[in-house]
Amino acid sequence: MQRDQLIELLDMARAADRSTVDRGLIVAAVAAATRLVAWCESQQIAYAQALEVIGAVPEHVMAKASRSDARDADRIVARATTAKQAPGFADALAGGRVAASHLDHLAGSLRRLDTGQQAKLLADEARLVMIAANSTPDEFARTLRAEERRLATDDGMSRLERQRGAVRLHTRTDMQSGMNIFTLTVDPVTGVKLHNKISAGLEALFHDKTPEGCPSDPIEKQSFLRAHAMLSLLDGKGIRLGRPEIVVVVDATTPETAPFGGPTGPTGPTGPTVDWGIPAEIPLRVLLELFPRAEVSGVVVSNGVVLHAPGQLNLGRSTRLANNAQRRALRALYSTCAIPGCAARFDLCEIHHIRWWRRGGYTDLCNLLPICIRHHTAVHNAGWQLQLADDRTLTVTLPDCTVMTNGPPRRRAA
Repeated sequence: MQRDQLIELLDMARAADRSTVDRGLIVAAVAAATRLVAWCESQQIAYAQALEVIGAVPEHVMAKASRSDARDADRIVARATTAKQAPGFADALAGGRVAASHLDHLAGSLRRLDTGQQAKLLADEARLVMIAANSTPDEFARTLRAEERRLATDDGMSRLERQRGAVRLHTRTDMQSGMNIFTLTVDPVTGVKLHNKISAGLEALFHDKTPEGCPSDPIEKQSFLRAHAMLSLLDGKGIRLGRPEIVVVVDATTPETAPFGGPTGPTGPTGPTVDWGIPAEIPLRVLLELFPRAEVSGVVVSNGVVLHAPGQLNLGRSTRLANNAQRRALRALYSTCAIPGCAARFDLCEIHHIRWWRRGGYTDLCNLLPICIRHHTAVHNAGWQLQLADDRTLTVTLPDCTVMTNGPPRRRAA
């Protein structure tokens, strides 16, 4: 990026501050600041590469010079390594066309691929740069996941075996706080089992009570409760899980021609969608082994409306908590948080009453919506207003009168 461009971006970024009331000016300032941040991050990568050339230890020098955490310096050095493998992304970062997070997601994909697959992925670098420049980091991560699946040469079992061989547990003590920090890395199958046990323990132990010392911040509270749910497993208090549940979503608006997502037509898959409730990167052979001992439920949807689902879907004022049948039906409609643009998985969401329970709302399916903890807090504490149409088109009105819409939900597209 040329000096004149940097000065122009700096002027644009400084044109707005906390007293600015011109929305367009603020948006332009945000865009300019974002490009400046990307340029600064590209410079950090260049510094790390230069330090390596002169024989210095980049992590140590950069952490000391920037007075930052060693982990931050490690992240920069890792980006420098990825930038050498993918120089097109380094150039795009320097030009402010992509963010460092795009580079981080690319690095993650490269770590999960073998040498031959890495070469095939990077051979298409120009196209990947173009995709990254026109998508958010989360959207780019999903594209990379699709590329990884395309590059797989078997049914995924060899990759799962490599992942199982990479299981690690690292421990360290934070010298300032005295806290013990455990970092556990597990394969996807083990991760699903652990996640399900923690979620079941969380619901059983804390659905109607909060332990002493629990923080009030919603995100910190969730982390606190999940940690204690996991610790309960060590004490033998964990919940024994029943059979795994698999939901088969049938979209009545498209012809049913094949199972498991079937052949792909011009508007997407033409058969039922199978929601395994677990990450897509788990090999199909492992998923199919679940069927003999799983509880399989069919849910029929059409244009955002549930036409059929097992169980009671309308509970009125008899209970505040959604039951399993309602959660199953909502999961058939939504794979993620219902708020526009949010990629938080359904199993990390809370079930929100559109008309709040304490204001007389019913625990009926038409009044329920899955929302992640961050957006649930915004709805309750930041003045976000939600309206849900009969076809589940969601309208979100923010305090500054900005309006966002989403829907009707297309579970298959998600």
